[in-house]
Amino acid sequence: MSLRYGRLFDTTIRDEYERALTLAKEHAGIPRNPTTSLPLTDITRGADWKTTPLIKSRLAGGFCLRAPAQGACTYANICEHCPSFHSDASSLAILTAQRVDADALAQDAEQRGWITEAARHHKLIARLDTLIEQARAG
Repeated sequence: MSLRYGRLFDTTIRDEYERALTLAKEHAGIPRNPTTSLPLTDITRGADWKTTPLIKSRLAGGFCLRAPAQGACTYANICEHCPSFHSDASSLAILTAQRVDADALAQDAEQRGWITEAARHHKLIARLDTLIEQARAG
């Protein structure tokens, strides 16, 4: 019986997530076709991605933009927090740029009243400070 309820629960959560995602995409003007992706300028309306009214995450290789209805991604910056993640001096520029952006995103979230989102960015900043320190120490 537990397995049955577990599958039902997973399905319910997935259905609710898909419903919220569809609503968020409609609100953002994203077409329903899941293989169609809007150009970044359409999503940001030509503004800098860091100042858009979206939930944002700076990743080492780019960034993620999510509609507020989607909520924060539980996987954003997961690698930076993993104890198996290591960096060295060759990544200092990337880590430093990521920290600068994370600070700007935290301030943006605070101004919008997204306290949990701001806290997530502050946690990342603390971790990046540790990674930067370790990379400098070699």
